[in-house]
Amino acid sequence: MTVAALLALIEEELPGIPRHPAPRIPRAPFSAKDTTMNTQPETAARPSAPNSTTGPLTVGALLAWALGHSDRAVRRHGEQAHDNLGWLRTRHAADEELARVDAEERDLEERLAAVRARRAELKPKKPTRDYDAAEVRAWAQAHNLSVPARGQLPAAVLDAWRARDNTAADR
Repeated sequence: MTVAALLALIEEELPGIPRHPAPRIPRAPFSAKDTTMNTQPETAARPSAPNSTTGPLTVGALLAWALGHSDRAVRRHGEQAHDNLGWLRTRHAADEELARVDAEERDLEERLAAVRARRAELKPKKPTRDYDAAEVRAWAQAHNLSVPARGQLPAAVLDAWRARDNTAADR
């Protein structure tokens, strides 16, 4: 198996196969060393054109053909396509990860709402006042009891006001 064929297999579109996040190392299909050792004419080194009669051409096979082509423009487009596919792979993986994170966030928000609702159920309720402060102040002033204009009412005044209700009910 040649290196070009191995690279084509590695870079083939295979769903579900994670790719390493390392940056792609650019490679030239032919180096100066290769051309000096090549004794075959250029036409023999040229990759064959994709054959449409064998069925649909895979992306990896098309890229291998382009990267091994003798025409510099075809190689350049092959490299650009390779880079673009790598970018798309990375972006696709990021979008899938973002969708998973969004779903997890929605789940956590629902769970947090349930926990907060349960806490509100268990939290002791604040006692409500059984009196209107303005009414108690007016009553206390009418009966010459000392009460502040604002703030908490003295317990003695509240007790006297409550006793008033009981004595009025006893009559």
